[in-house]
Amino acid sequence: MSAAAPDWLDAALTCLARGKPCTLVTVAAVAGSAPREAGTKMLVHLDGIAGSIGGGHLEFKALAEAKSLLQTAAAPQAELLDFALGPSLGQCCGGRVTLLFEPLTPGALPWLTAWQQLSGERVLLTRLTPLTKIVIAPRKAPADLGFDLSDPLRALAASAAPAALFHRDDPGSCYLLERMVDSRQDLYLFGAGHVGRALVQVLGLLPYRVRWIDGRAEMFPPVLPANVEVECSTSPRHDVATAPPASFFLVMTHSHPTDLEICDQVLKRGDFAFLGLIGSETKRATFLSRLRQRGHGDAILARLTCPIGLPQVTAKEPASIAIAVAGQLLACSEAILRDRLAAHSDGGASVGRRAL
Repeated sequence: MSAAAPDWLDAALTCLARGKPCTLVTVAAVAGSAPREAGTKMLVHLDGIAGSIGGGHLEFKALAEAKSLLQTAAAPQAELLDFALGPSLGQCCGGRVTLLFEPLTPGALPWLTAWQQLSGERVLLTRLTPLTKIVIAPRKAPADLGFDLSDPLRALAASAAPAALFHRDDPGSCYLLERMVDSRQDLYLFGAGHVGRALVQVLGLLPYRVRWIDGRAEMFPPVLPANVEVECSTSPRHDVATAPPASFFLVMTHSHPTDLEICDQVLKRGDFAFLGLIGSETKRATFLSRLRQRGHGDAILARLTCPIGLPQVTAKEPASIAIAVAGQLLACSEAILRDRLAAHSDGGASVGRRAL
């Protein structure tokens, strides 16, 4: 899975805002076994990196090439390089990877901003010669491209691949199509106890927008991960009602009546991606009985996950529970994202075009 609303995107916008040179490395194509899939990105600047194309010697070589582009006195140019993942790289994956090295300039701001402010799915077309970025709706190619993009767009829409590299008949005409998908999902975490605090640290490394709710302001730590927003509230009903569709909900407050109220409200909505309740099998049985009394049927109650966490992890320390819950969330998230990428998308017009 490629990570979207990704750290590379935030880092790229920050670098450009500060006038700091940077190079974007994209896995443009993969053949055989490889550490990451096409569409994976890594942002390289002189002080560090954001994202990863898979580590190992491949990433080491990519970093060296990206930094050499940053230090060249000539005008920066994009380039495609092929790497065999064999003995020459000290790797035994056995596949091949094509990497796109793209020095970013202020001219990249339109498409970077379009990705950051993404509403719905879009496709980014990168034309290498001359370097041009065009943001389009899925399967809706602009008429003024000068060539027919319909078949590649249909192929991308019909597959689960995040990106595809293709060549036209004329020499040197190479194009990359990428899905501009925000893979982050909205997650509402109710409760700032020991497990909640441990879980937030793990979620800070994962593709979620976390809204963390508790009525006790003193329970929140002074420093939070960048993707976590806190709310001191004793009225979780409002937070459930205003959550976007397909949100994730984790319920672990210090009050069983509050837990029950939150679960009741989420189940009434019905449009959630995941509802997890911390507790034992006994707590689950008690809650199911009380929720049935509130009018919930067996079909919707079957979607309440309690206990939470991967069942293979039985340790009860807060950190262990947090990791088990995060693993369960990721499994659910990846299944949702696979379905989303495989869906055929329509609608929307071209939102931007810029030759760099």
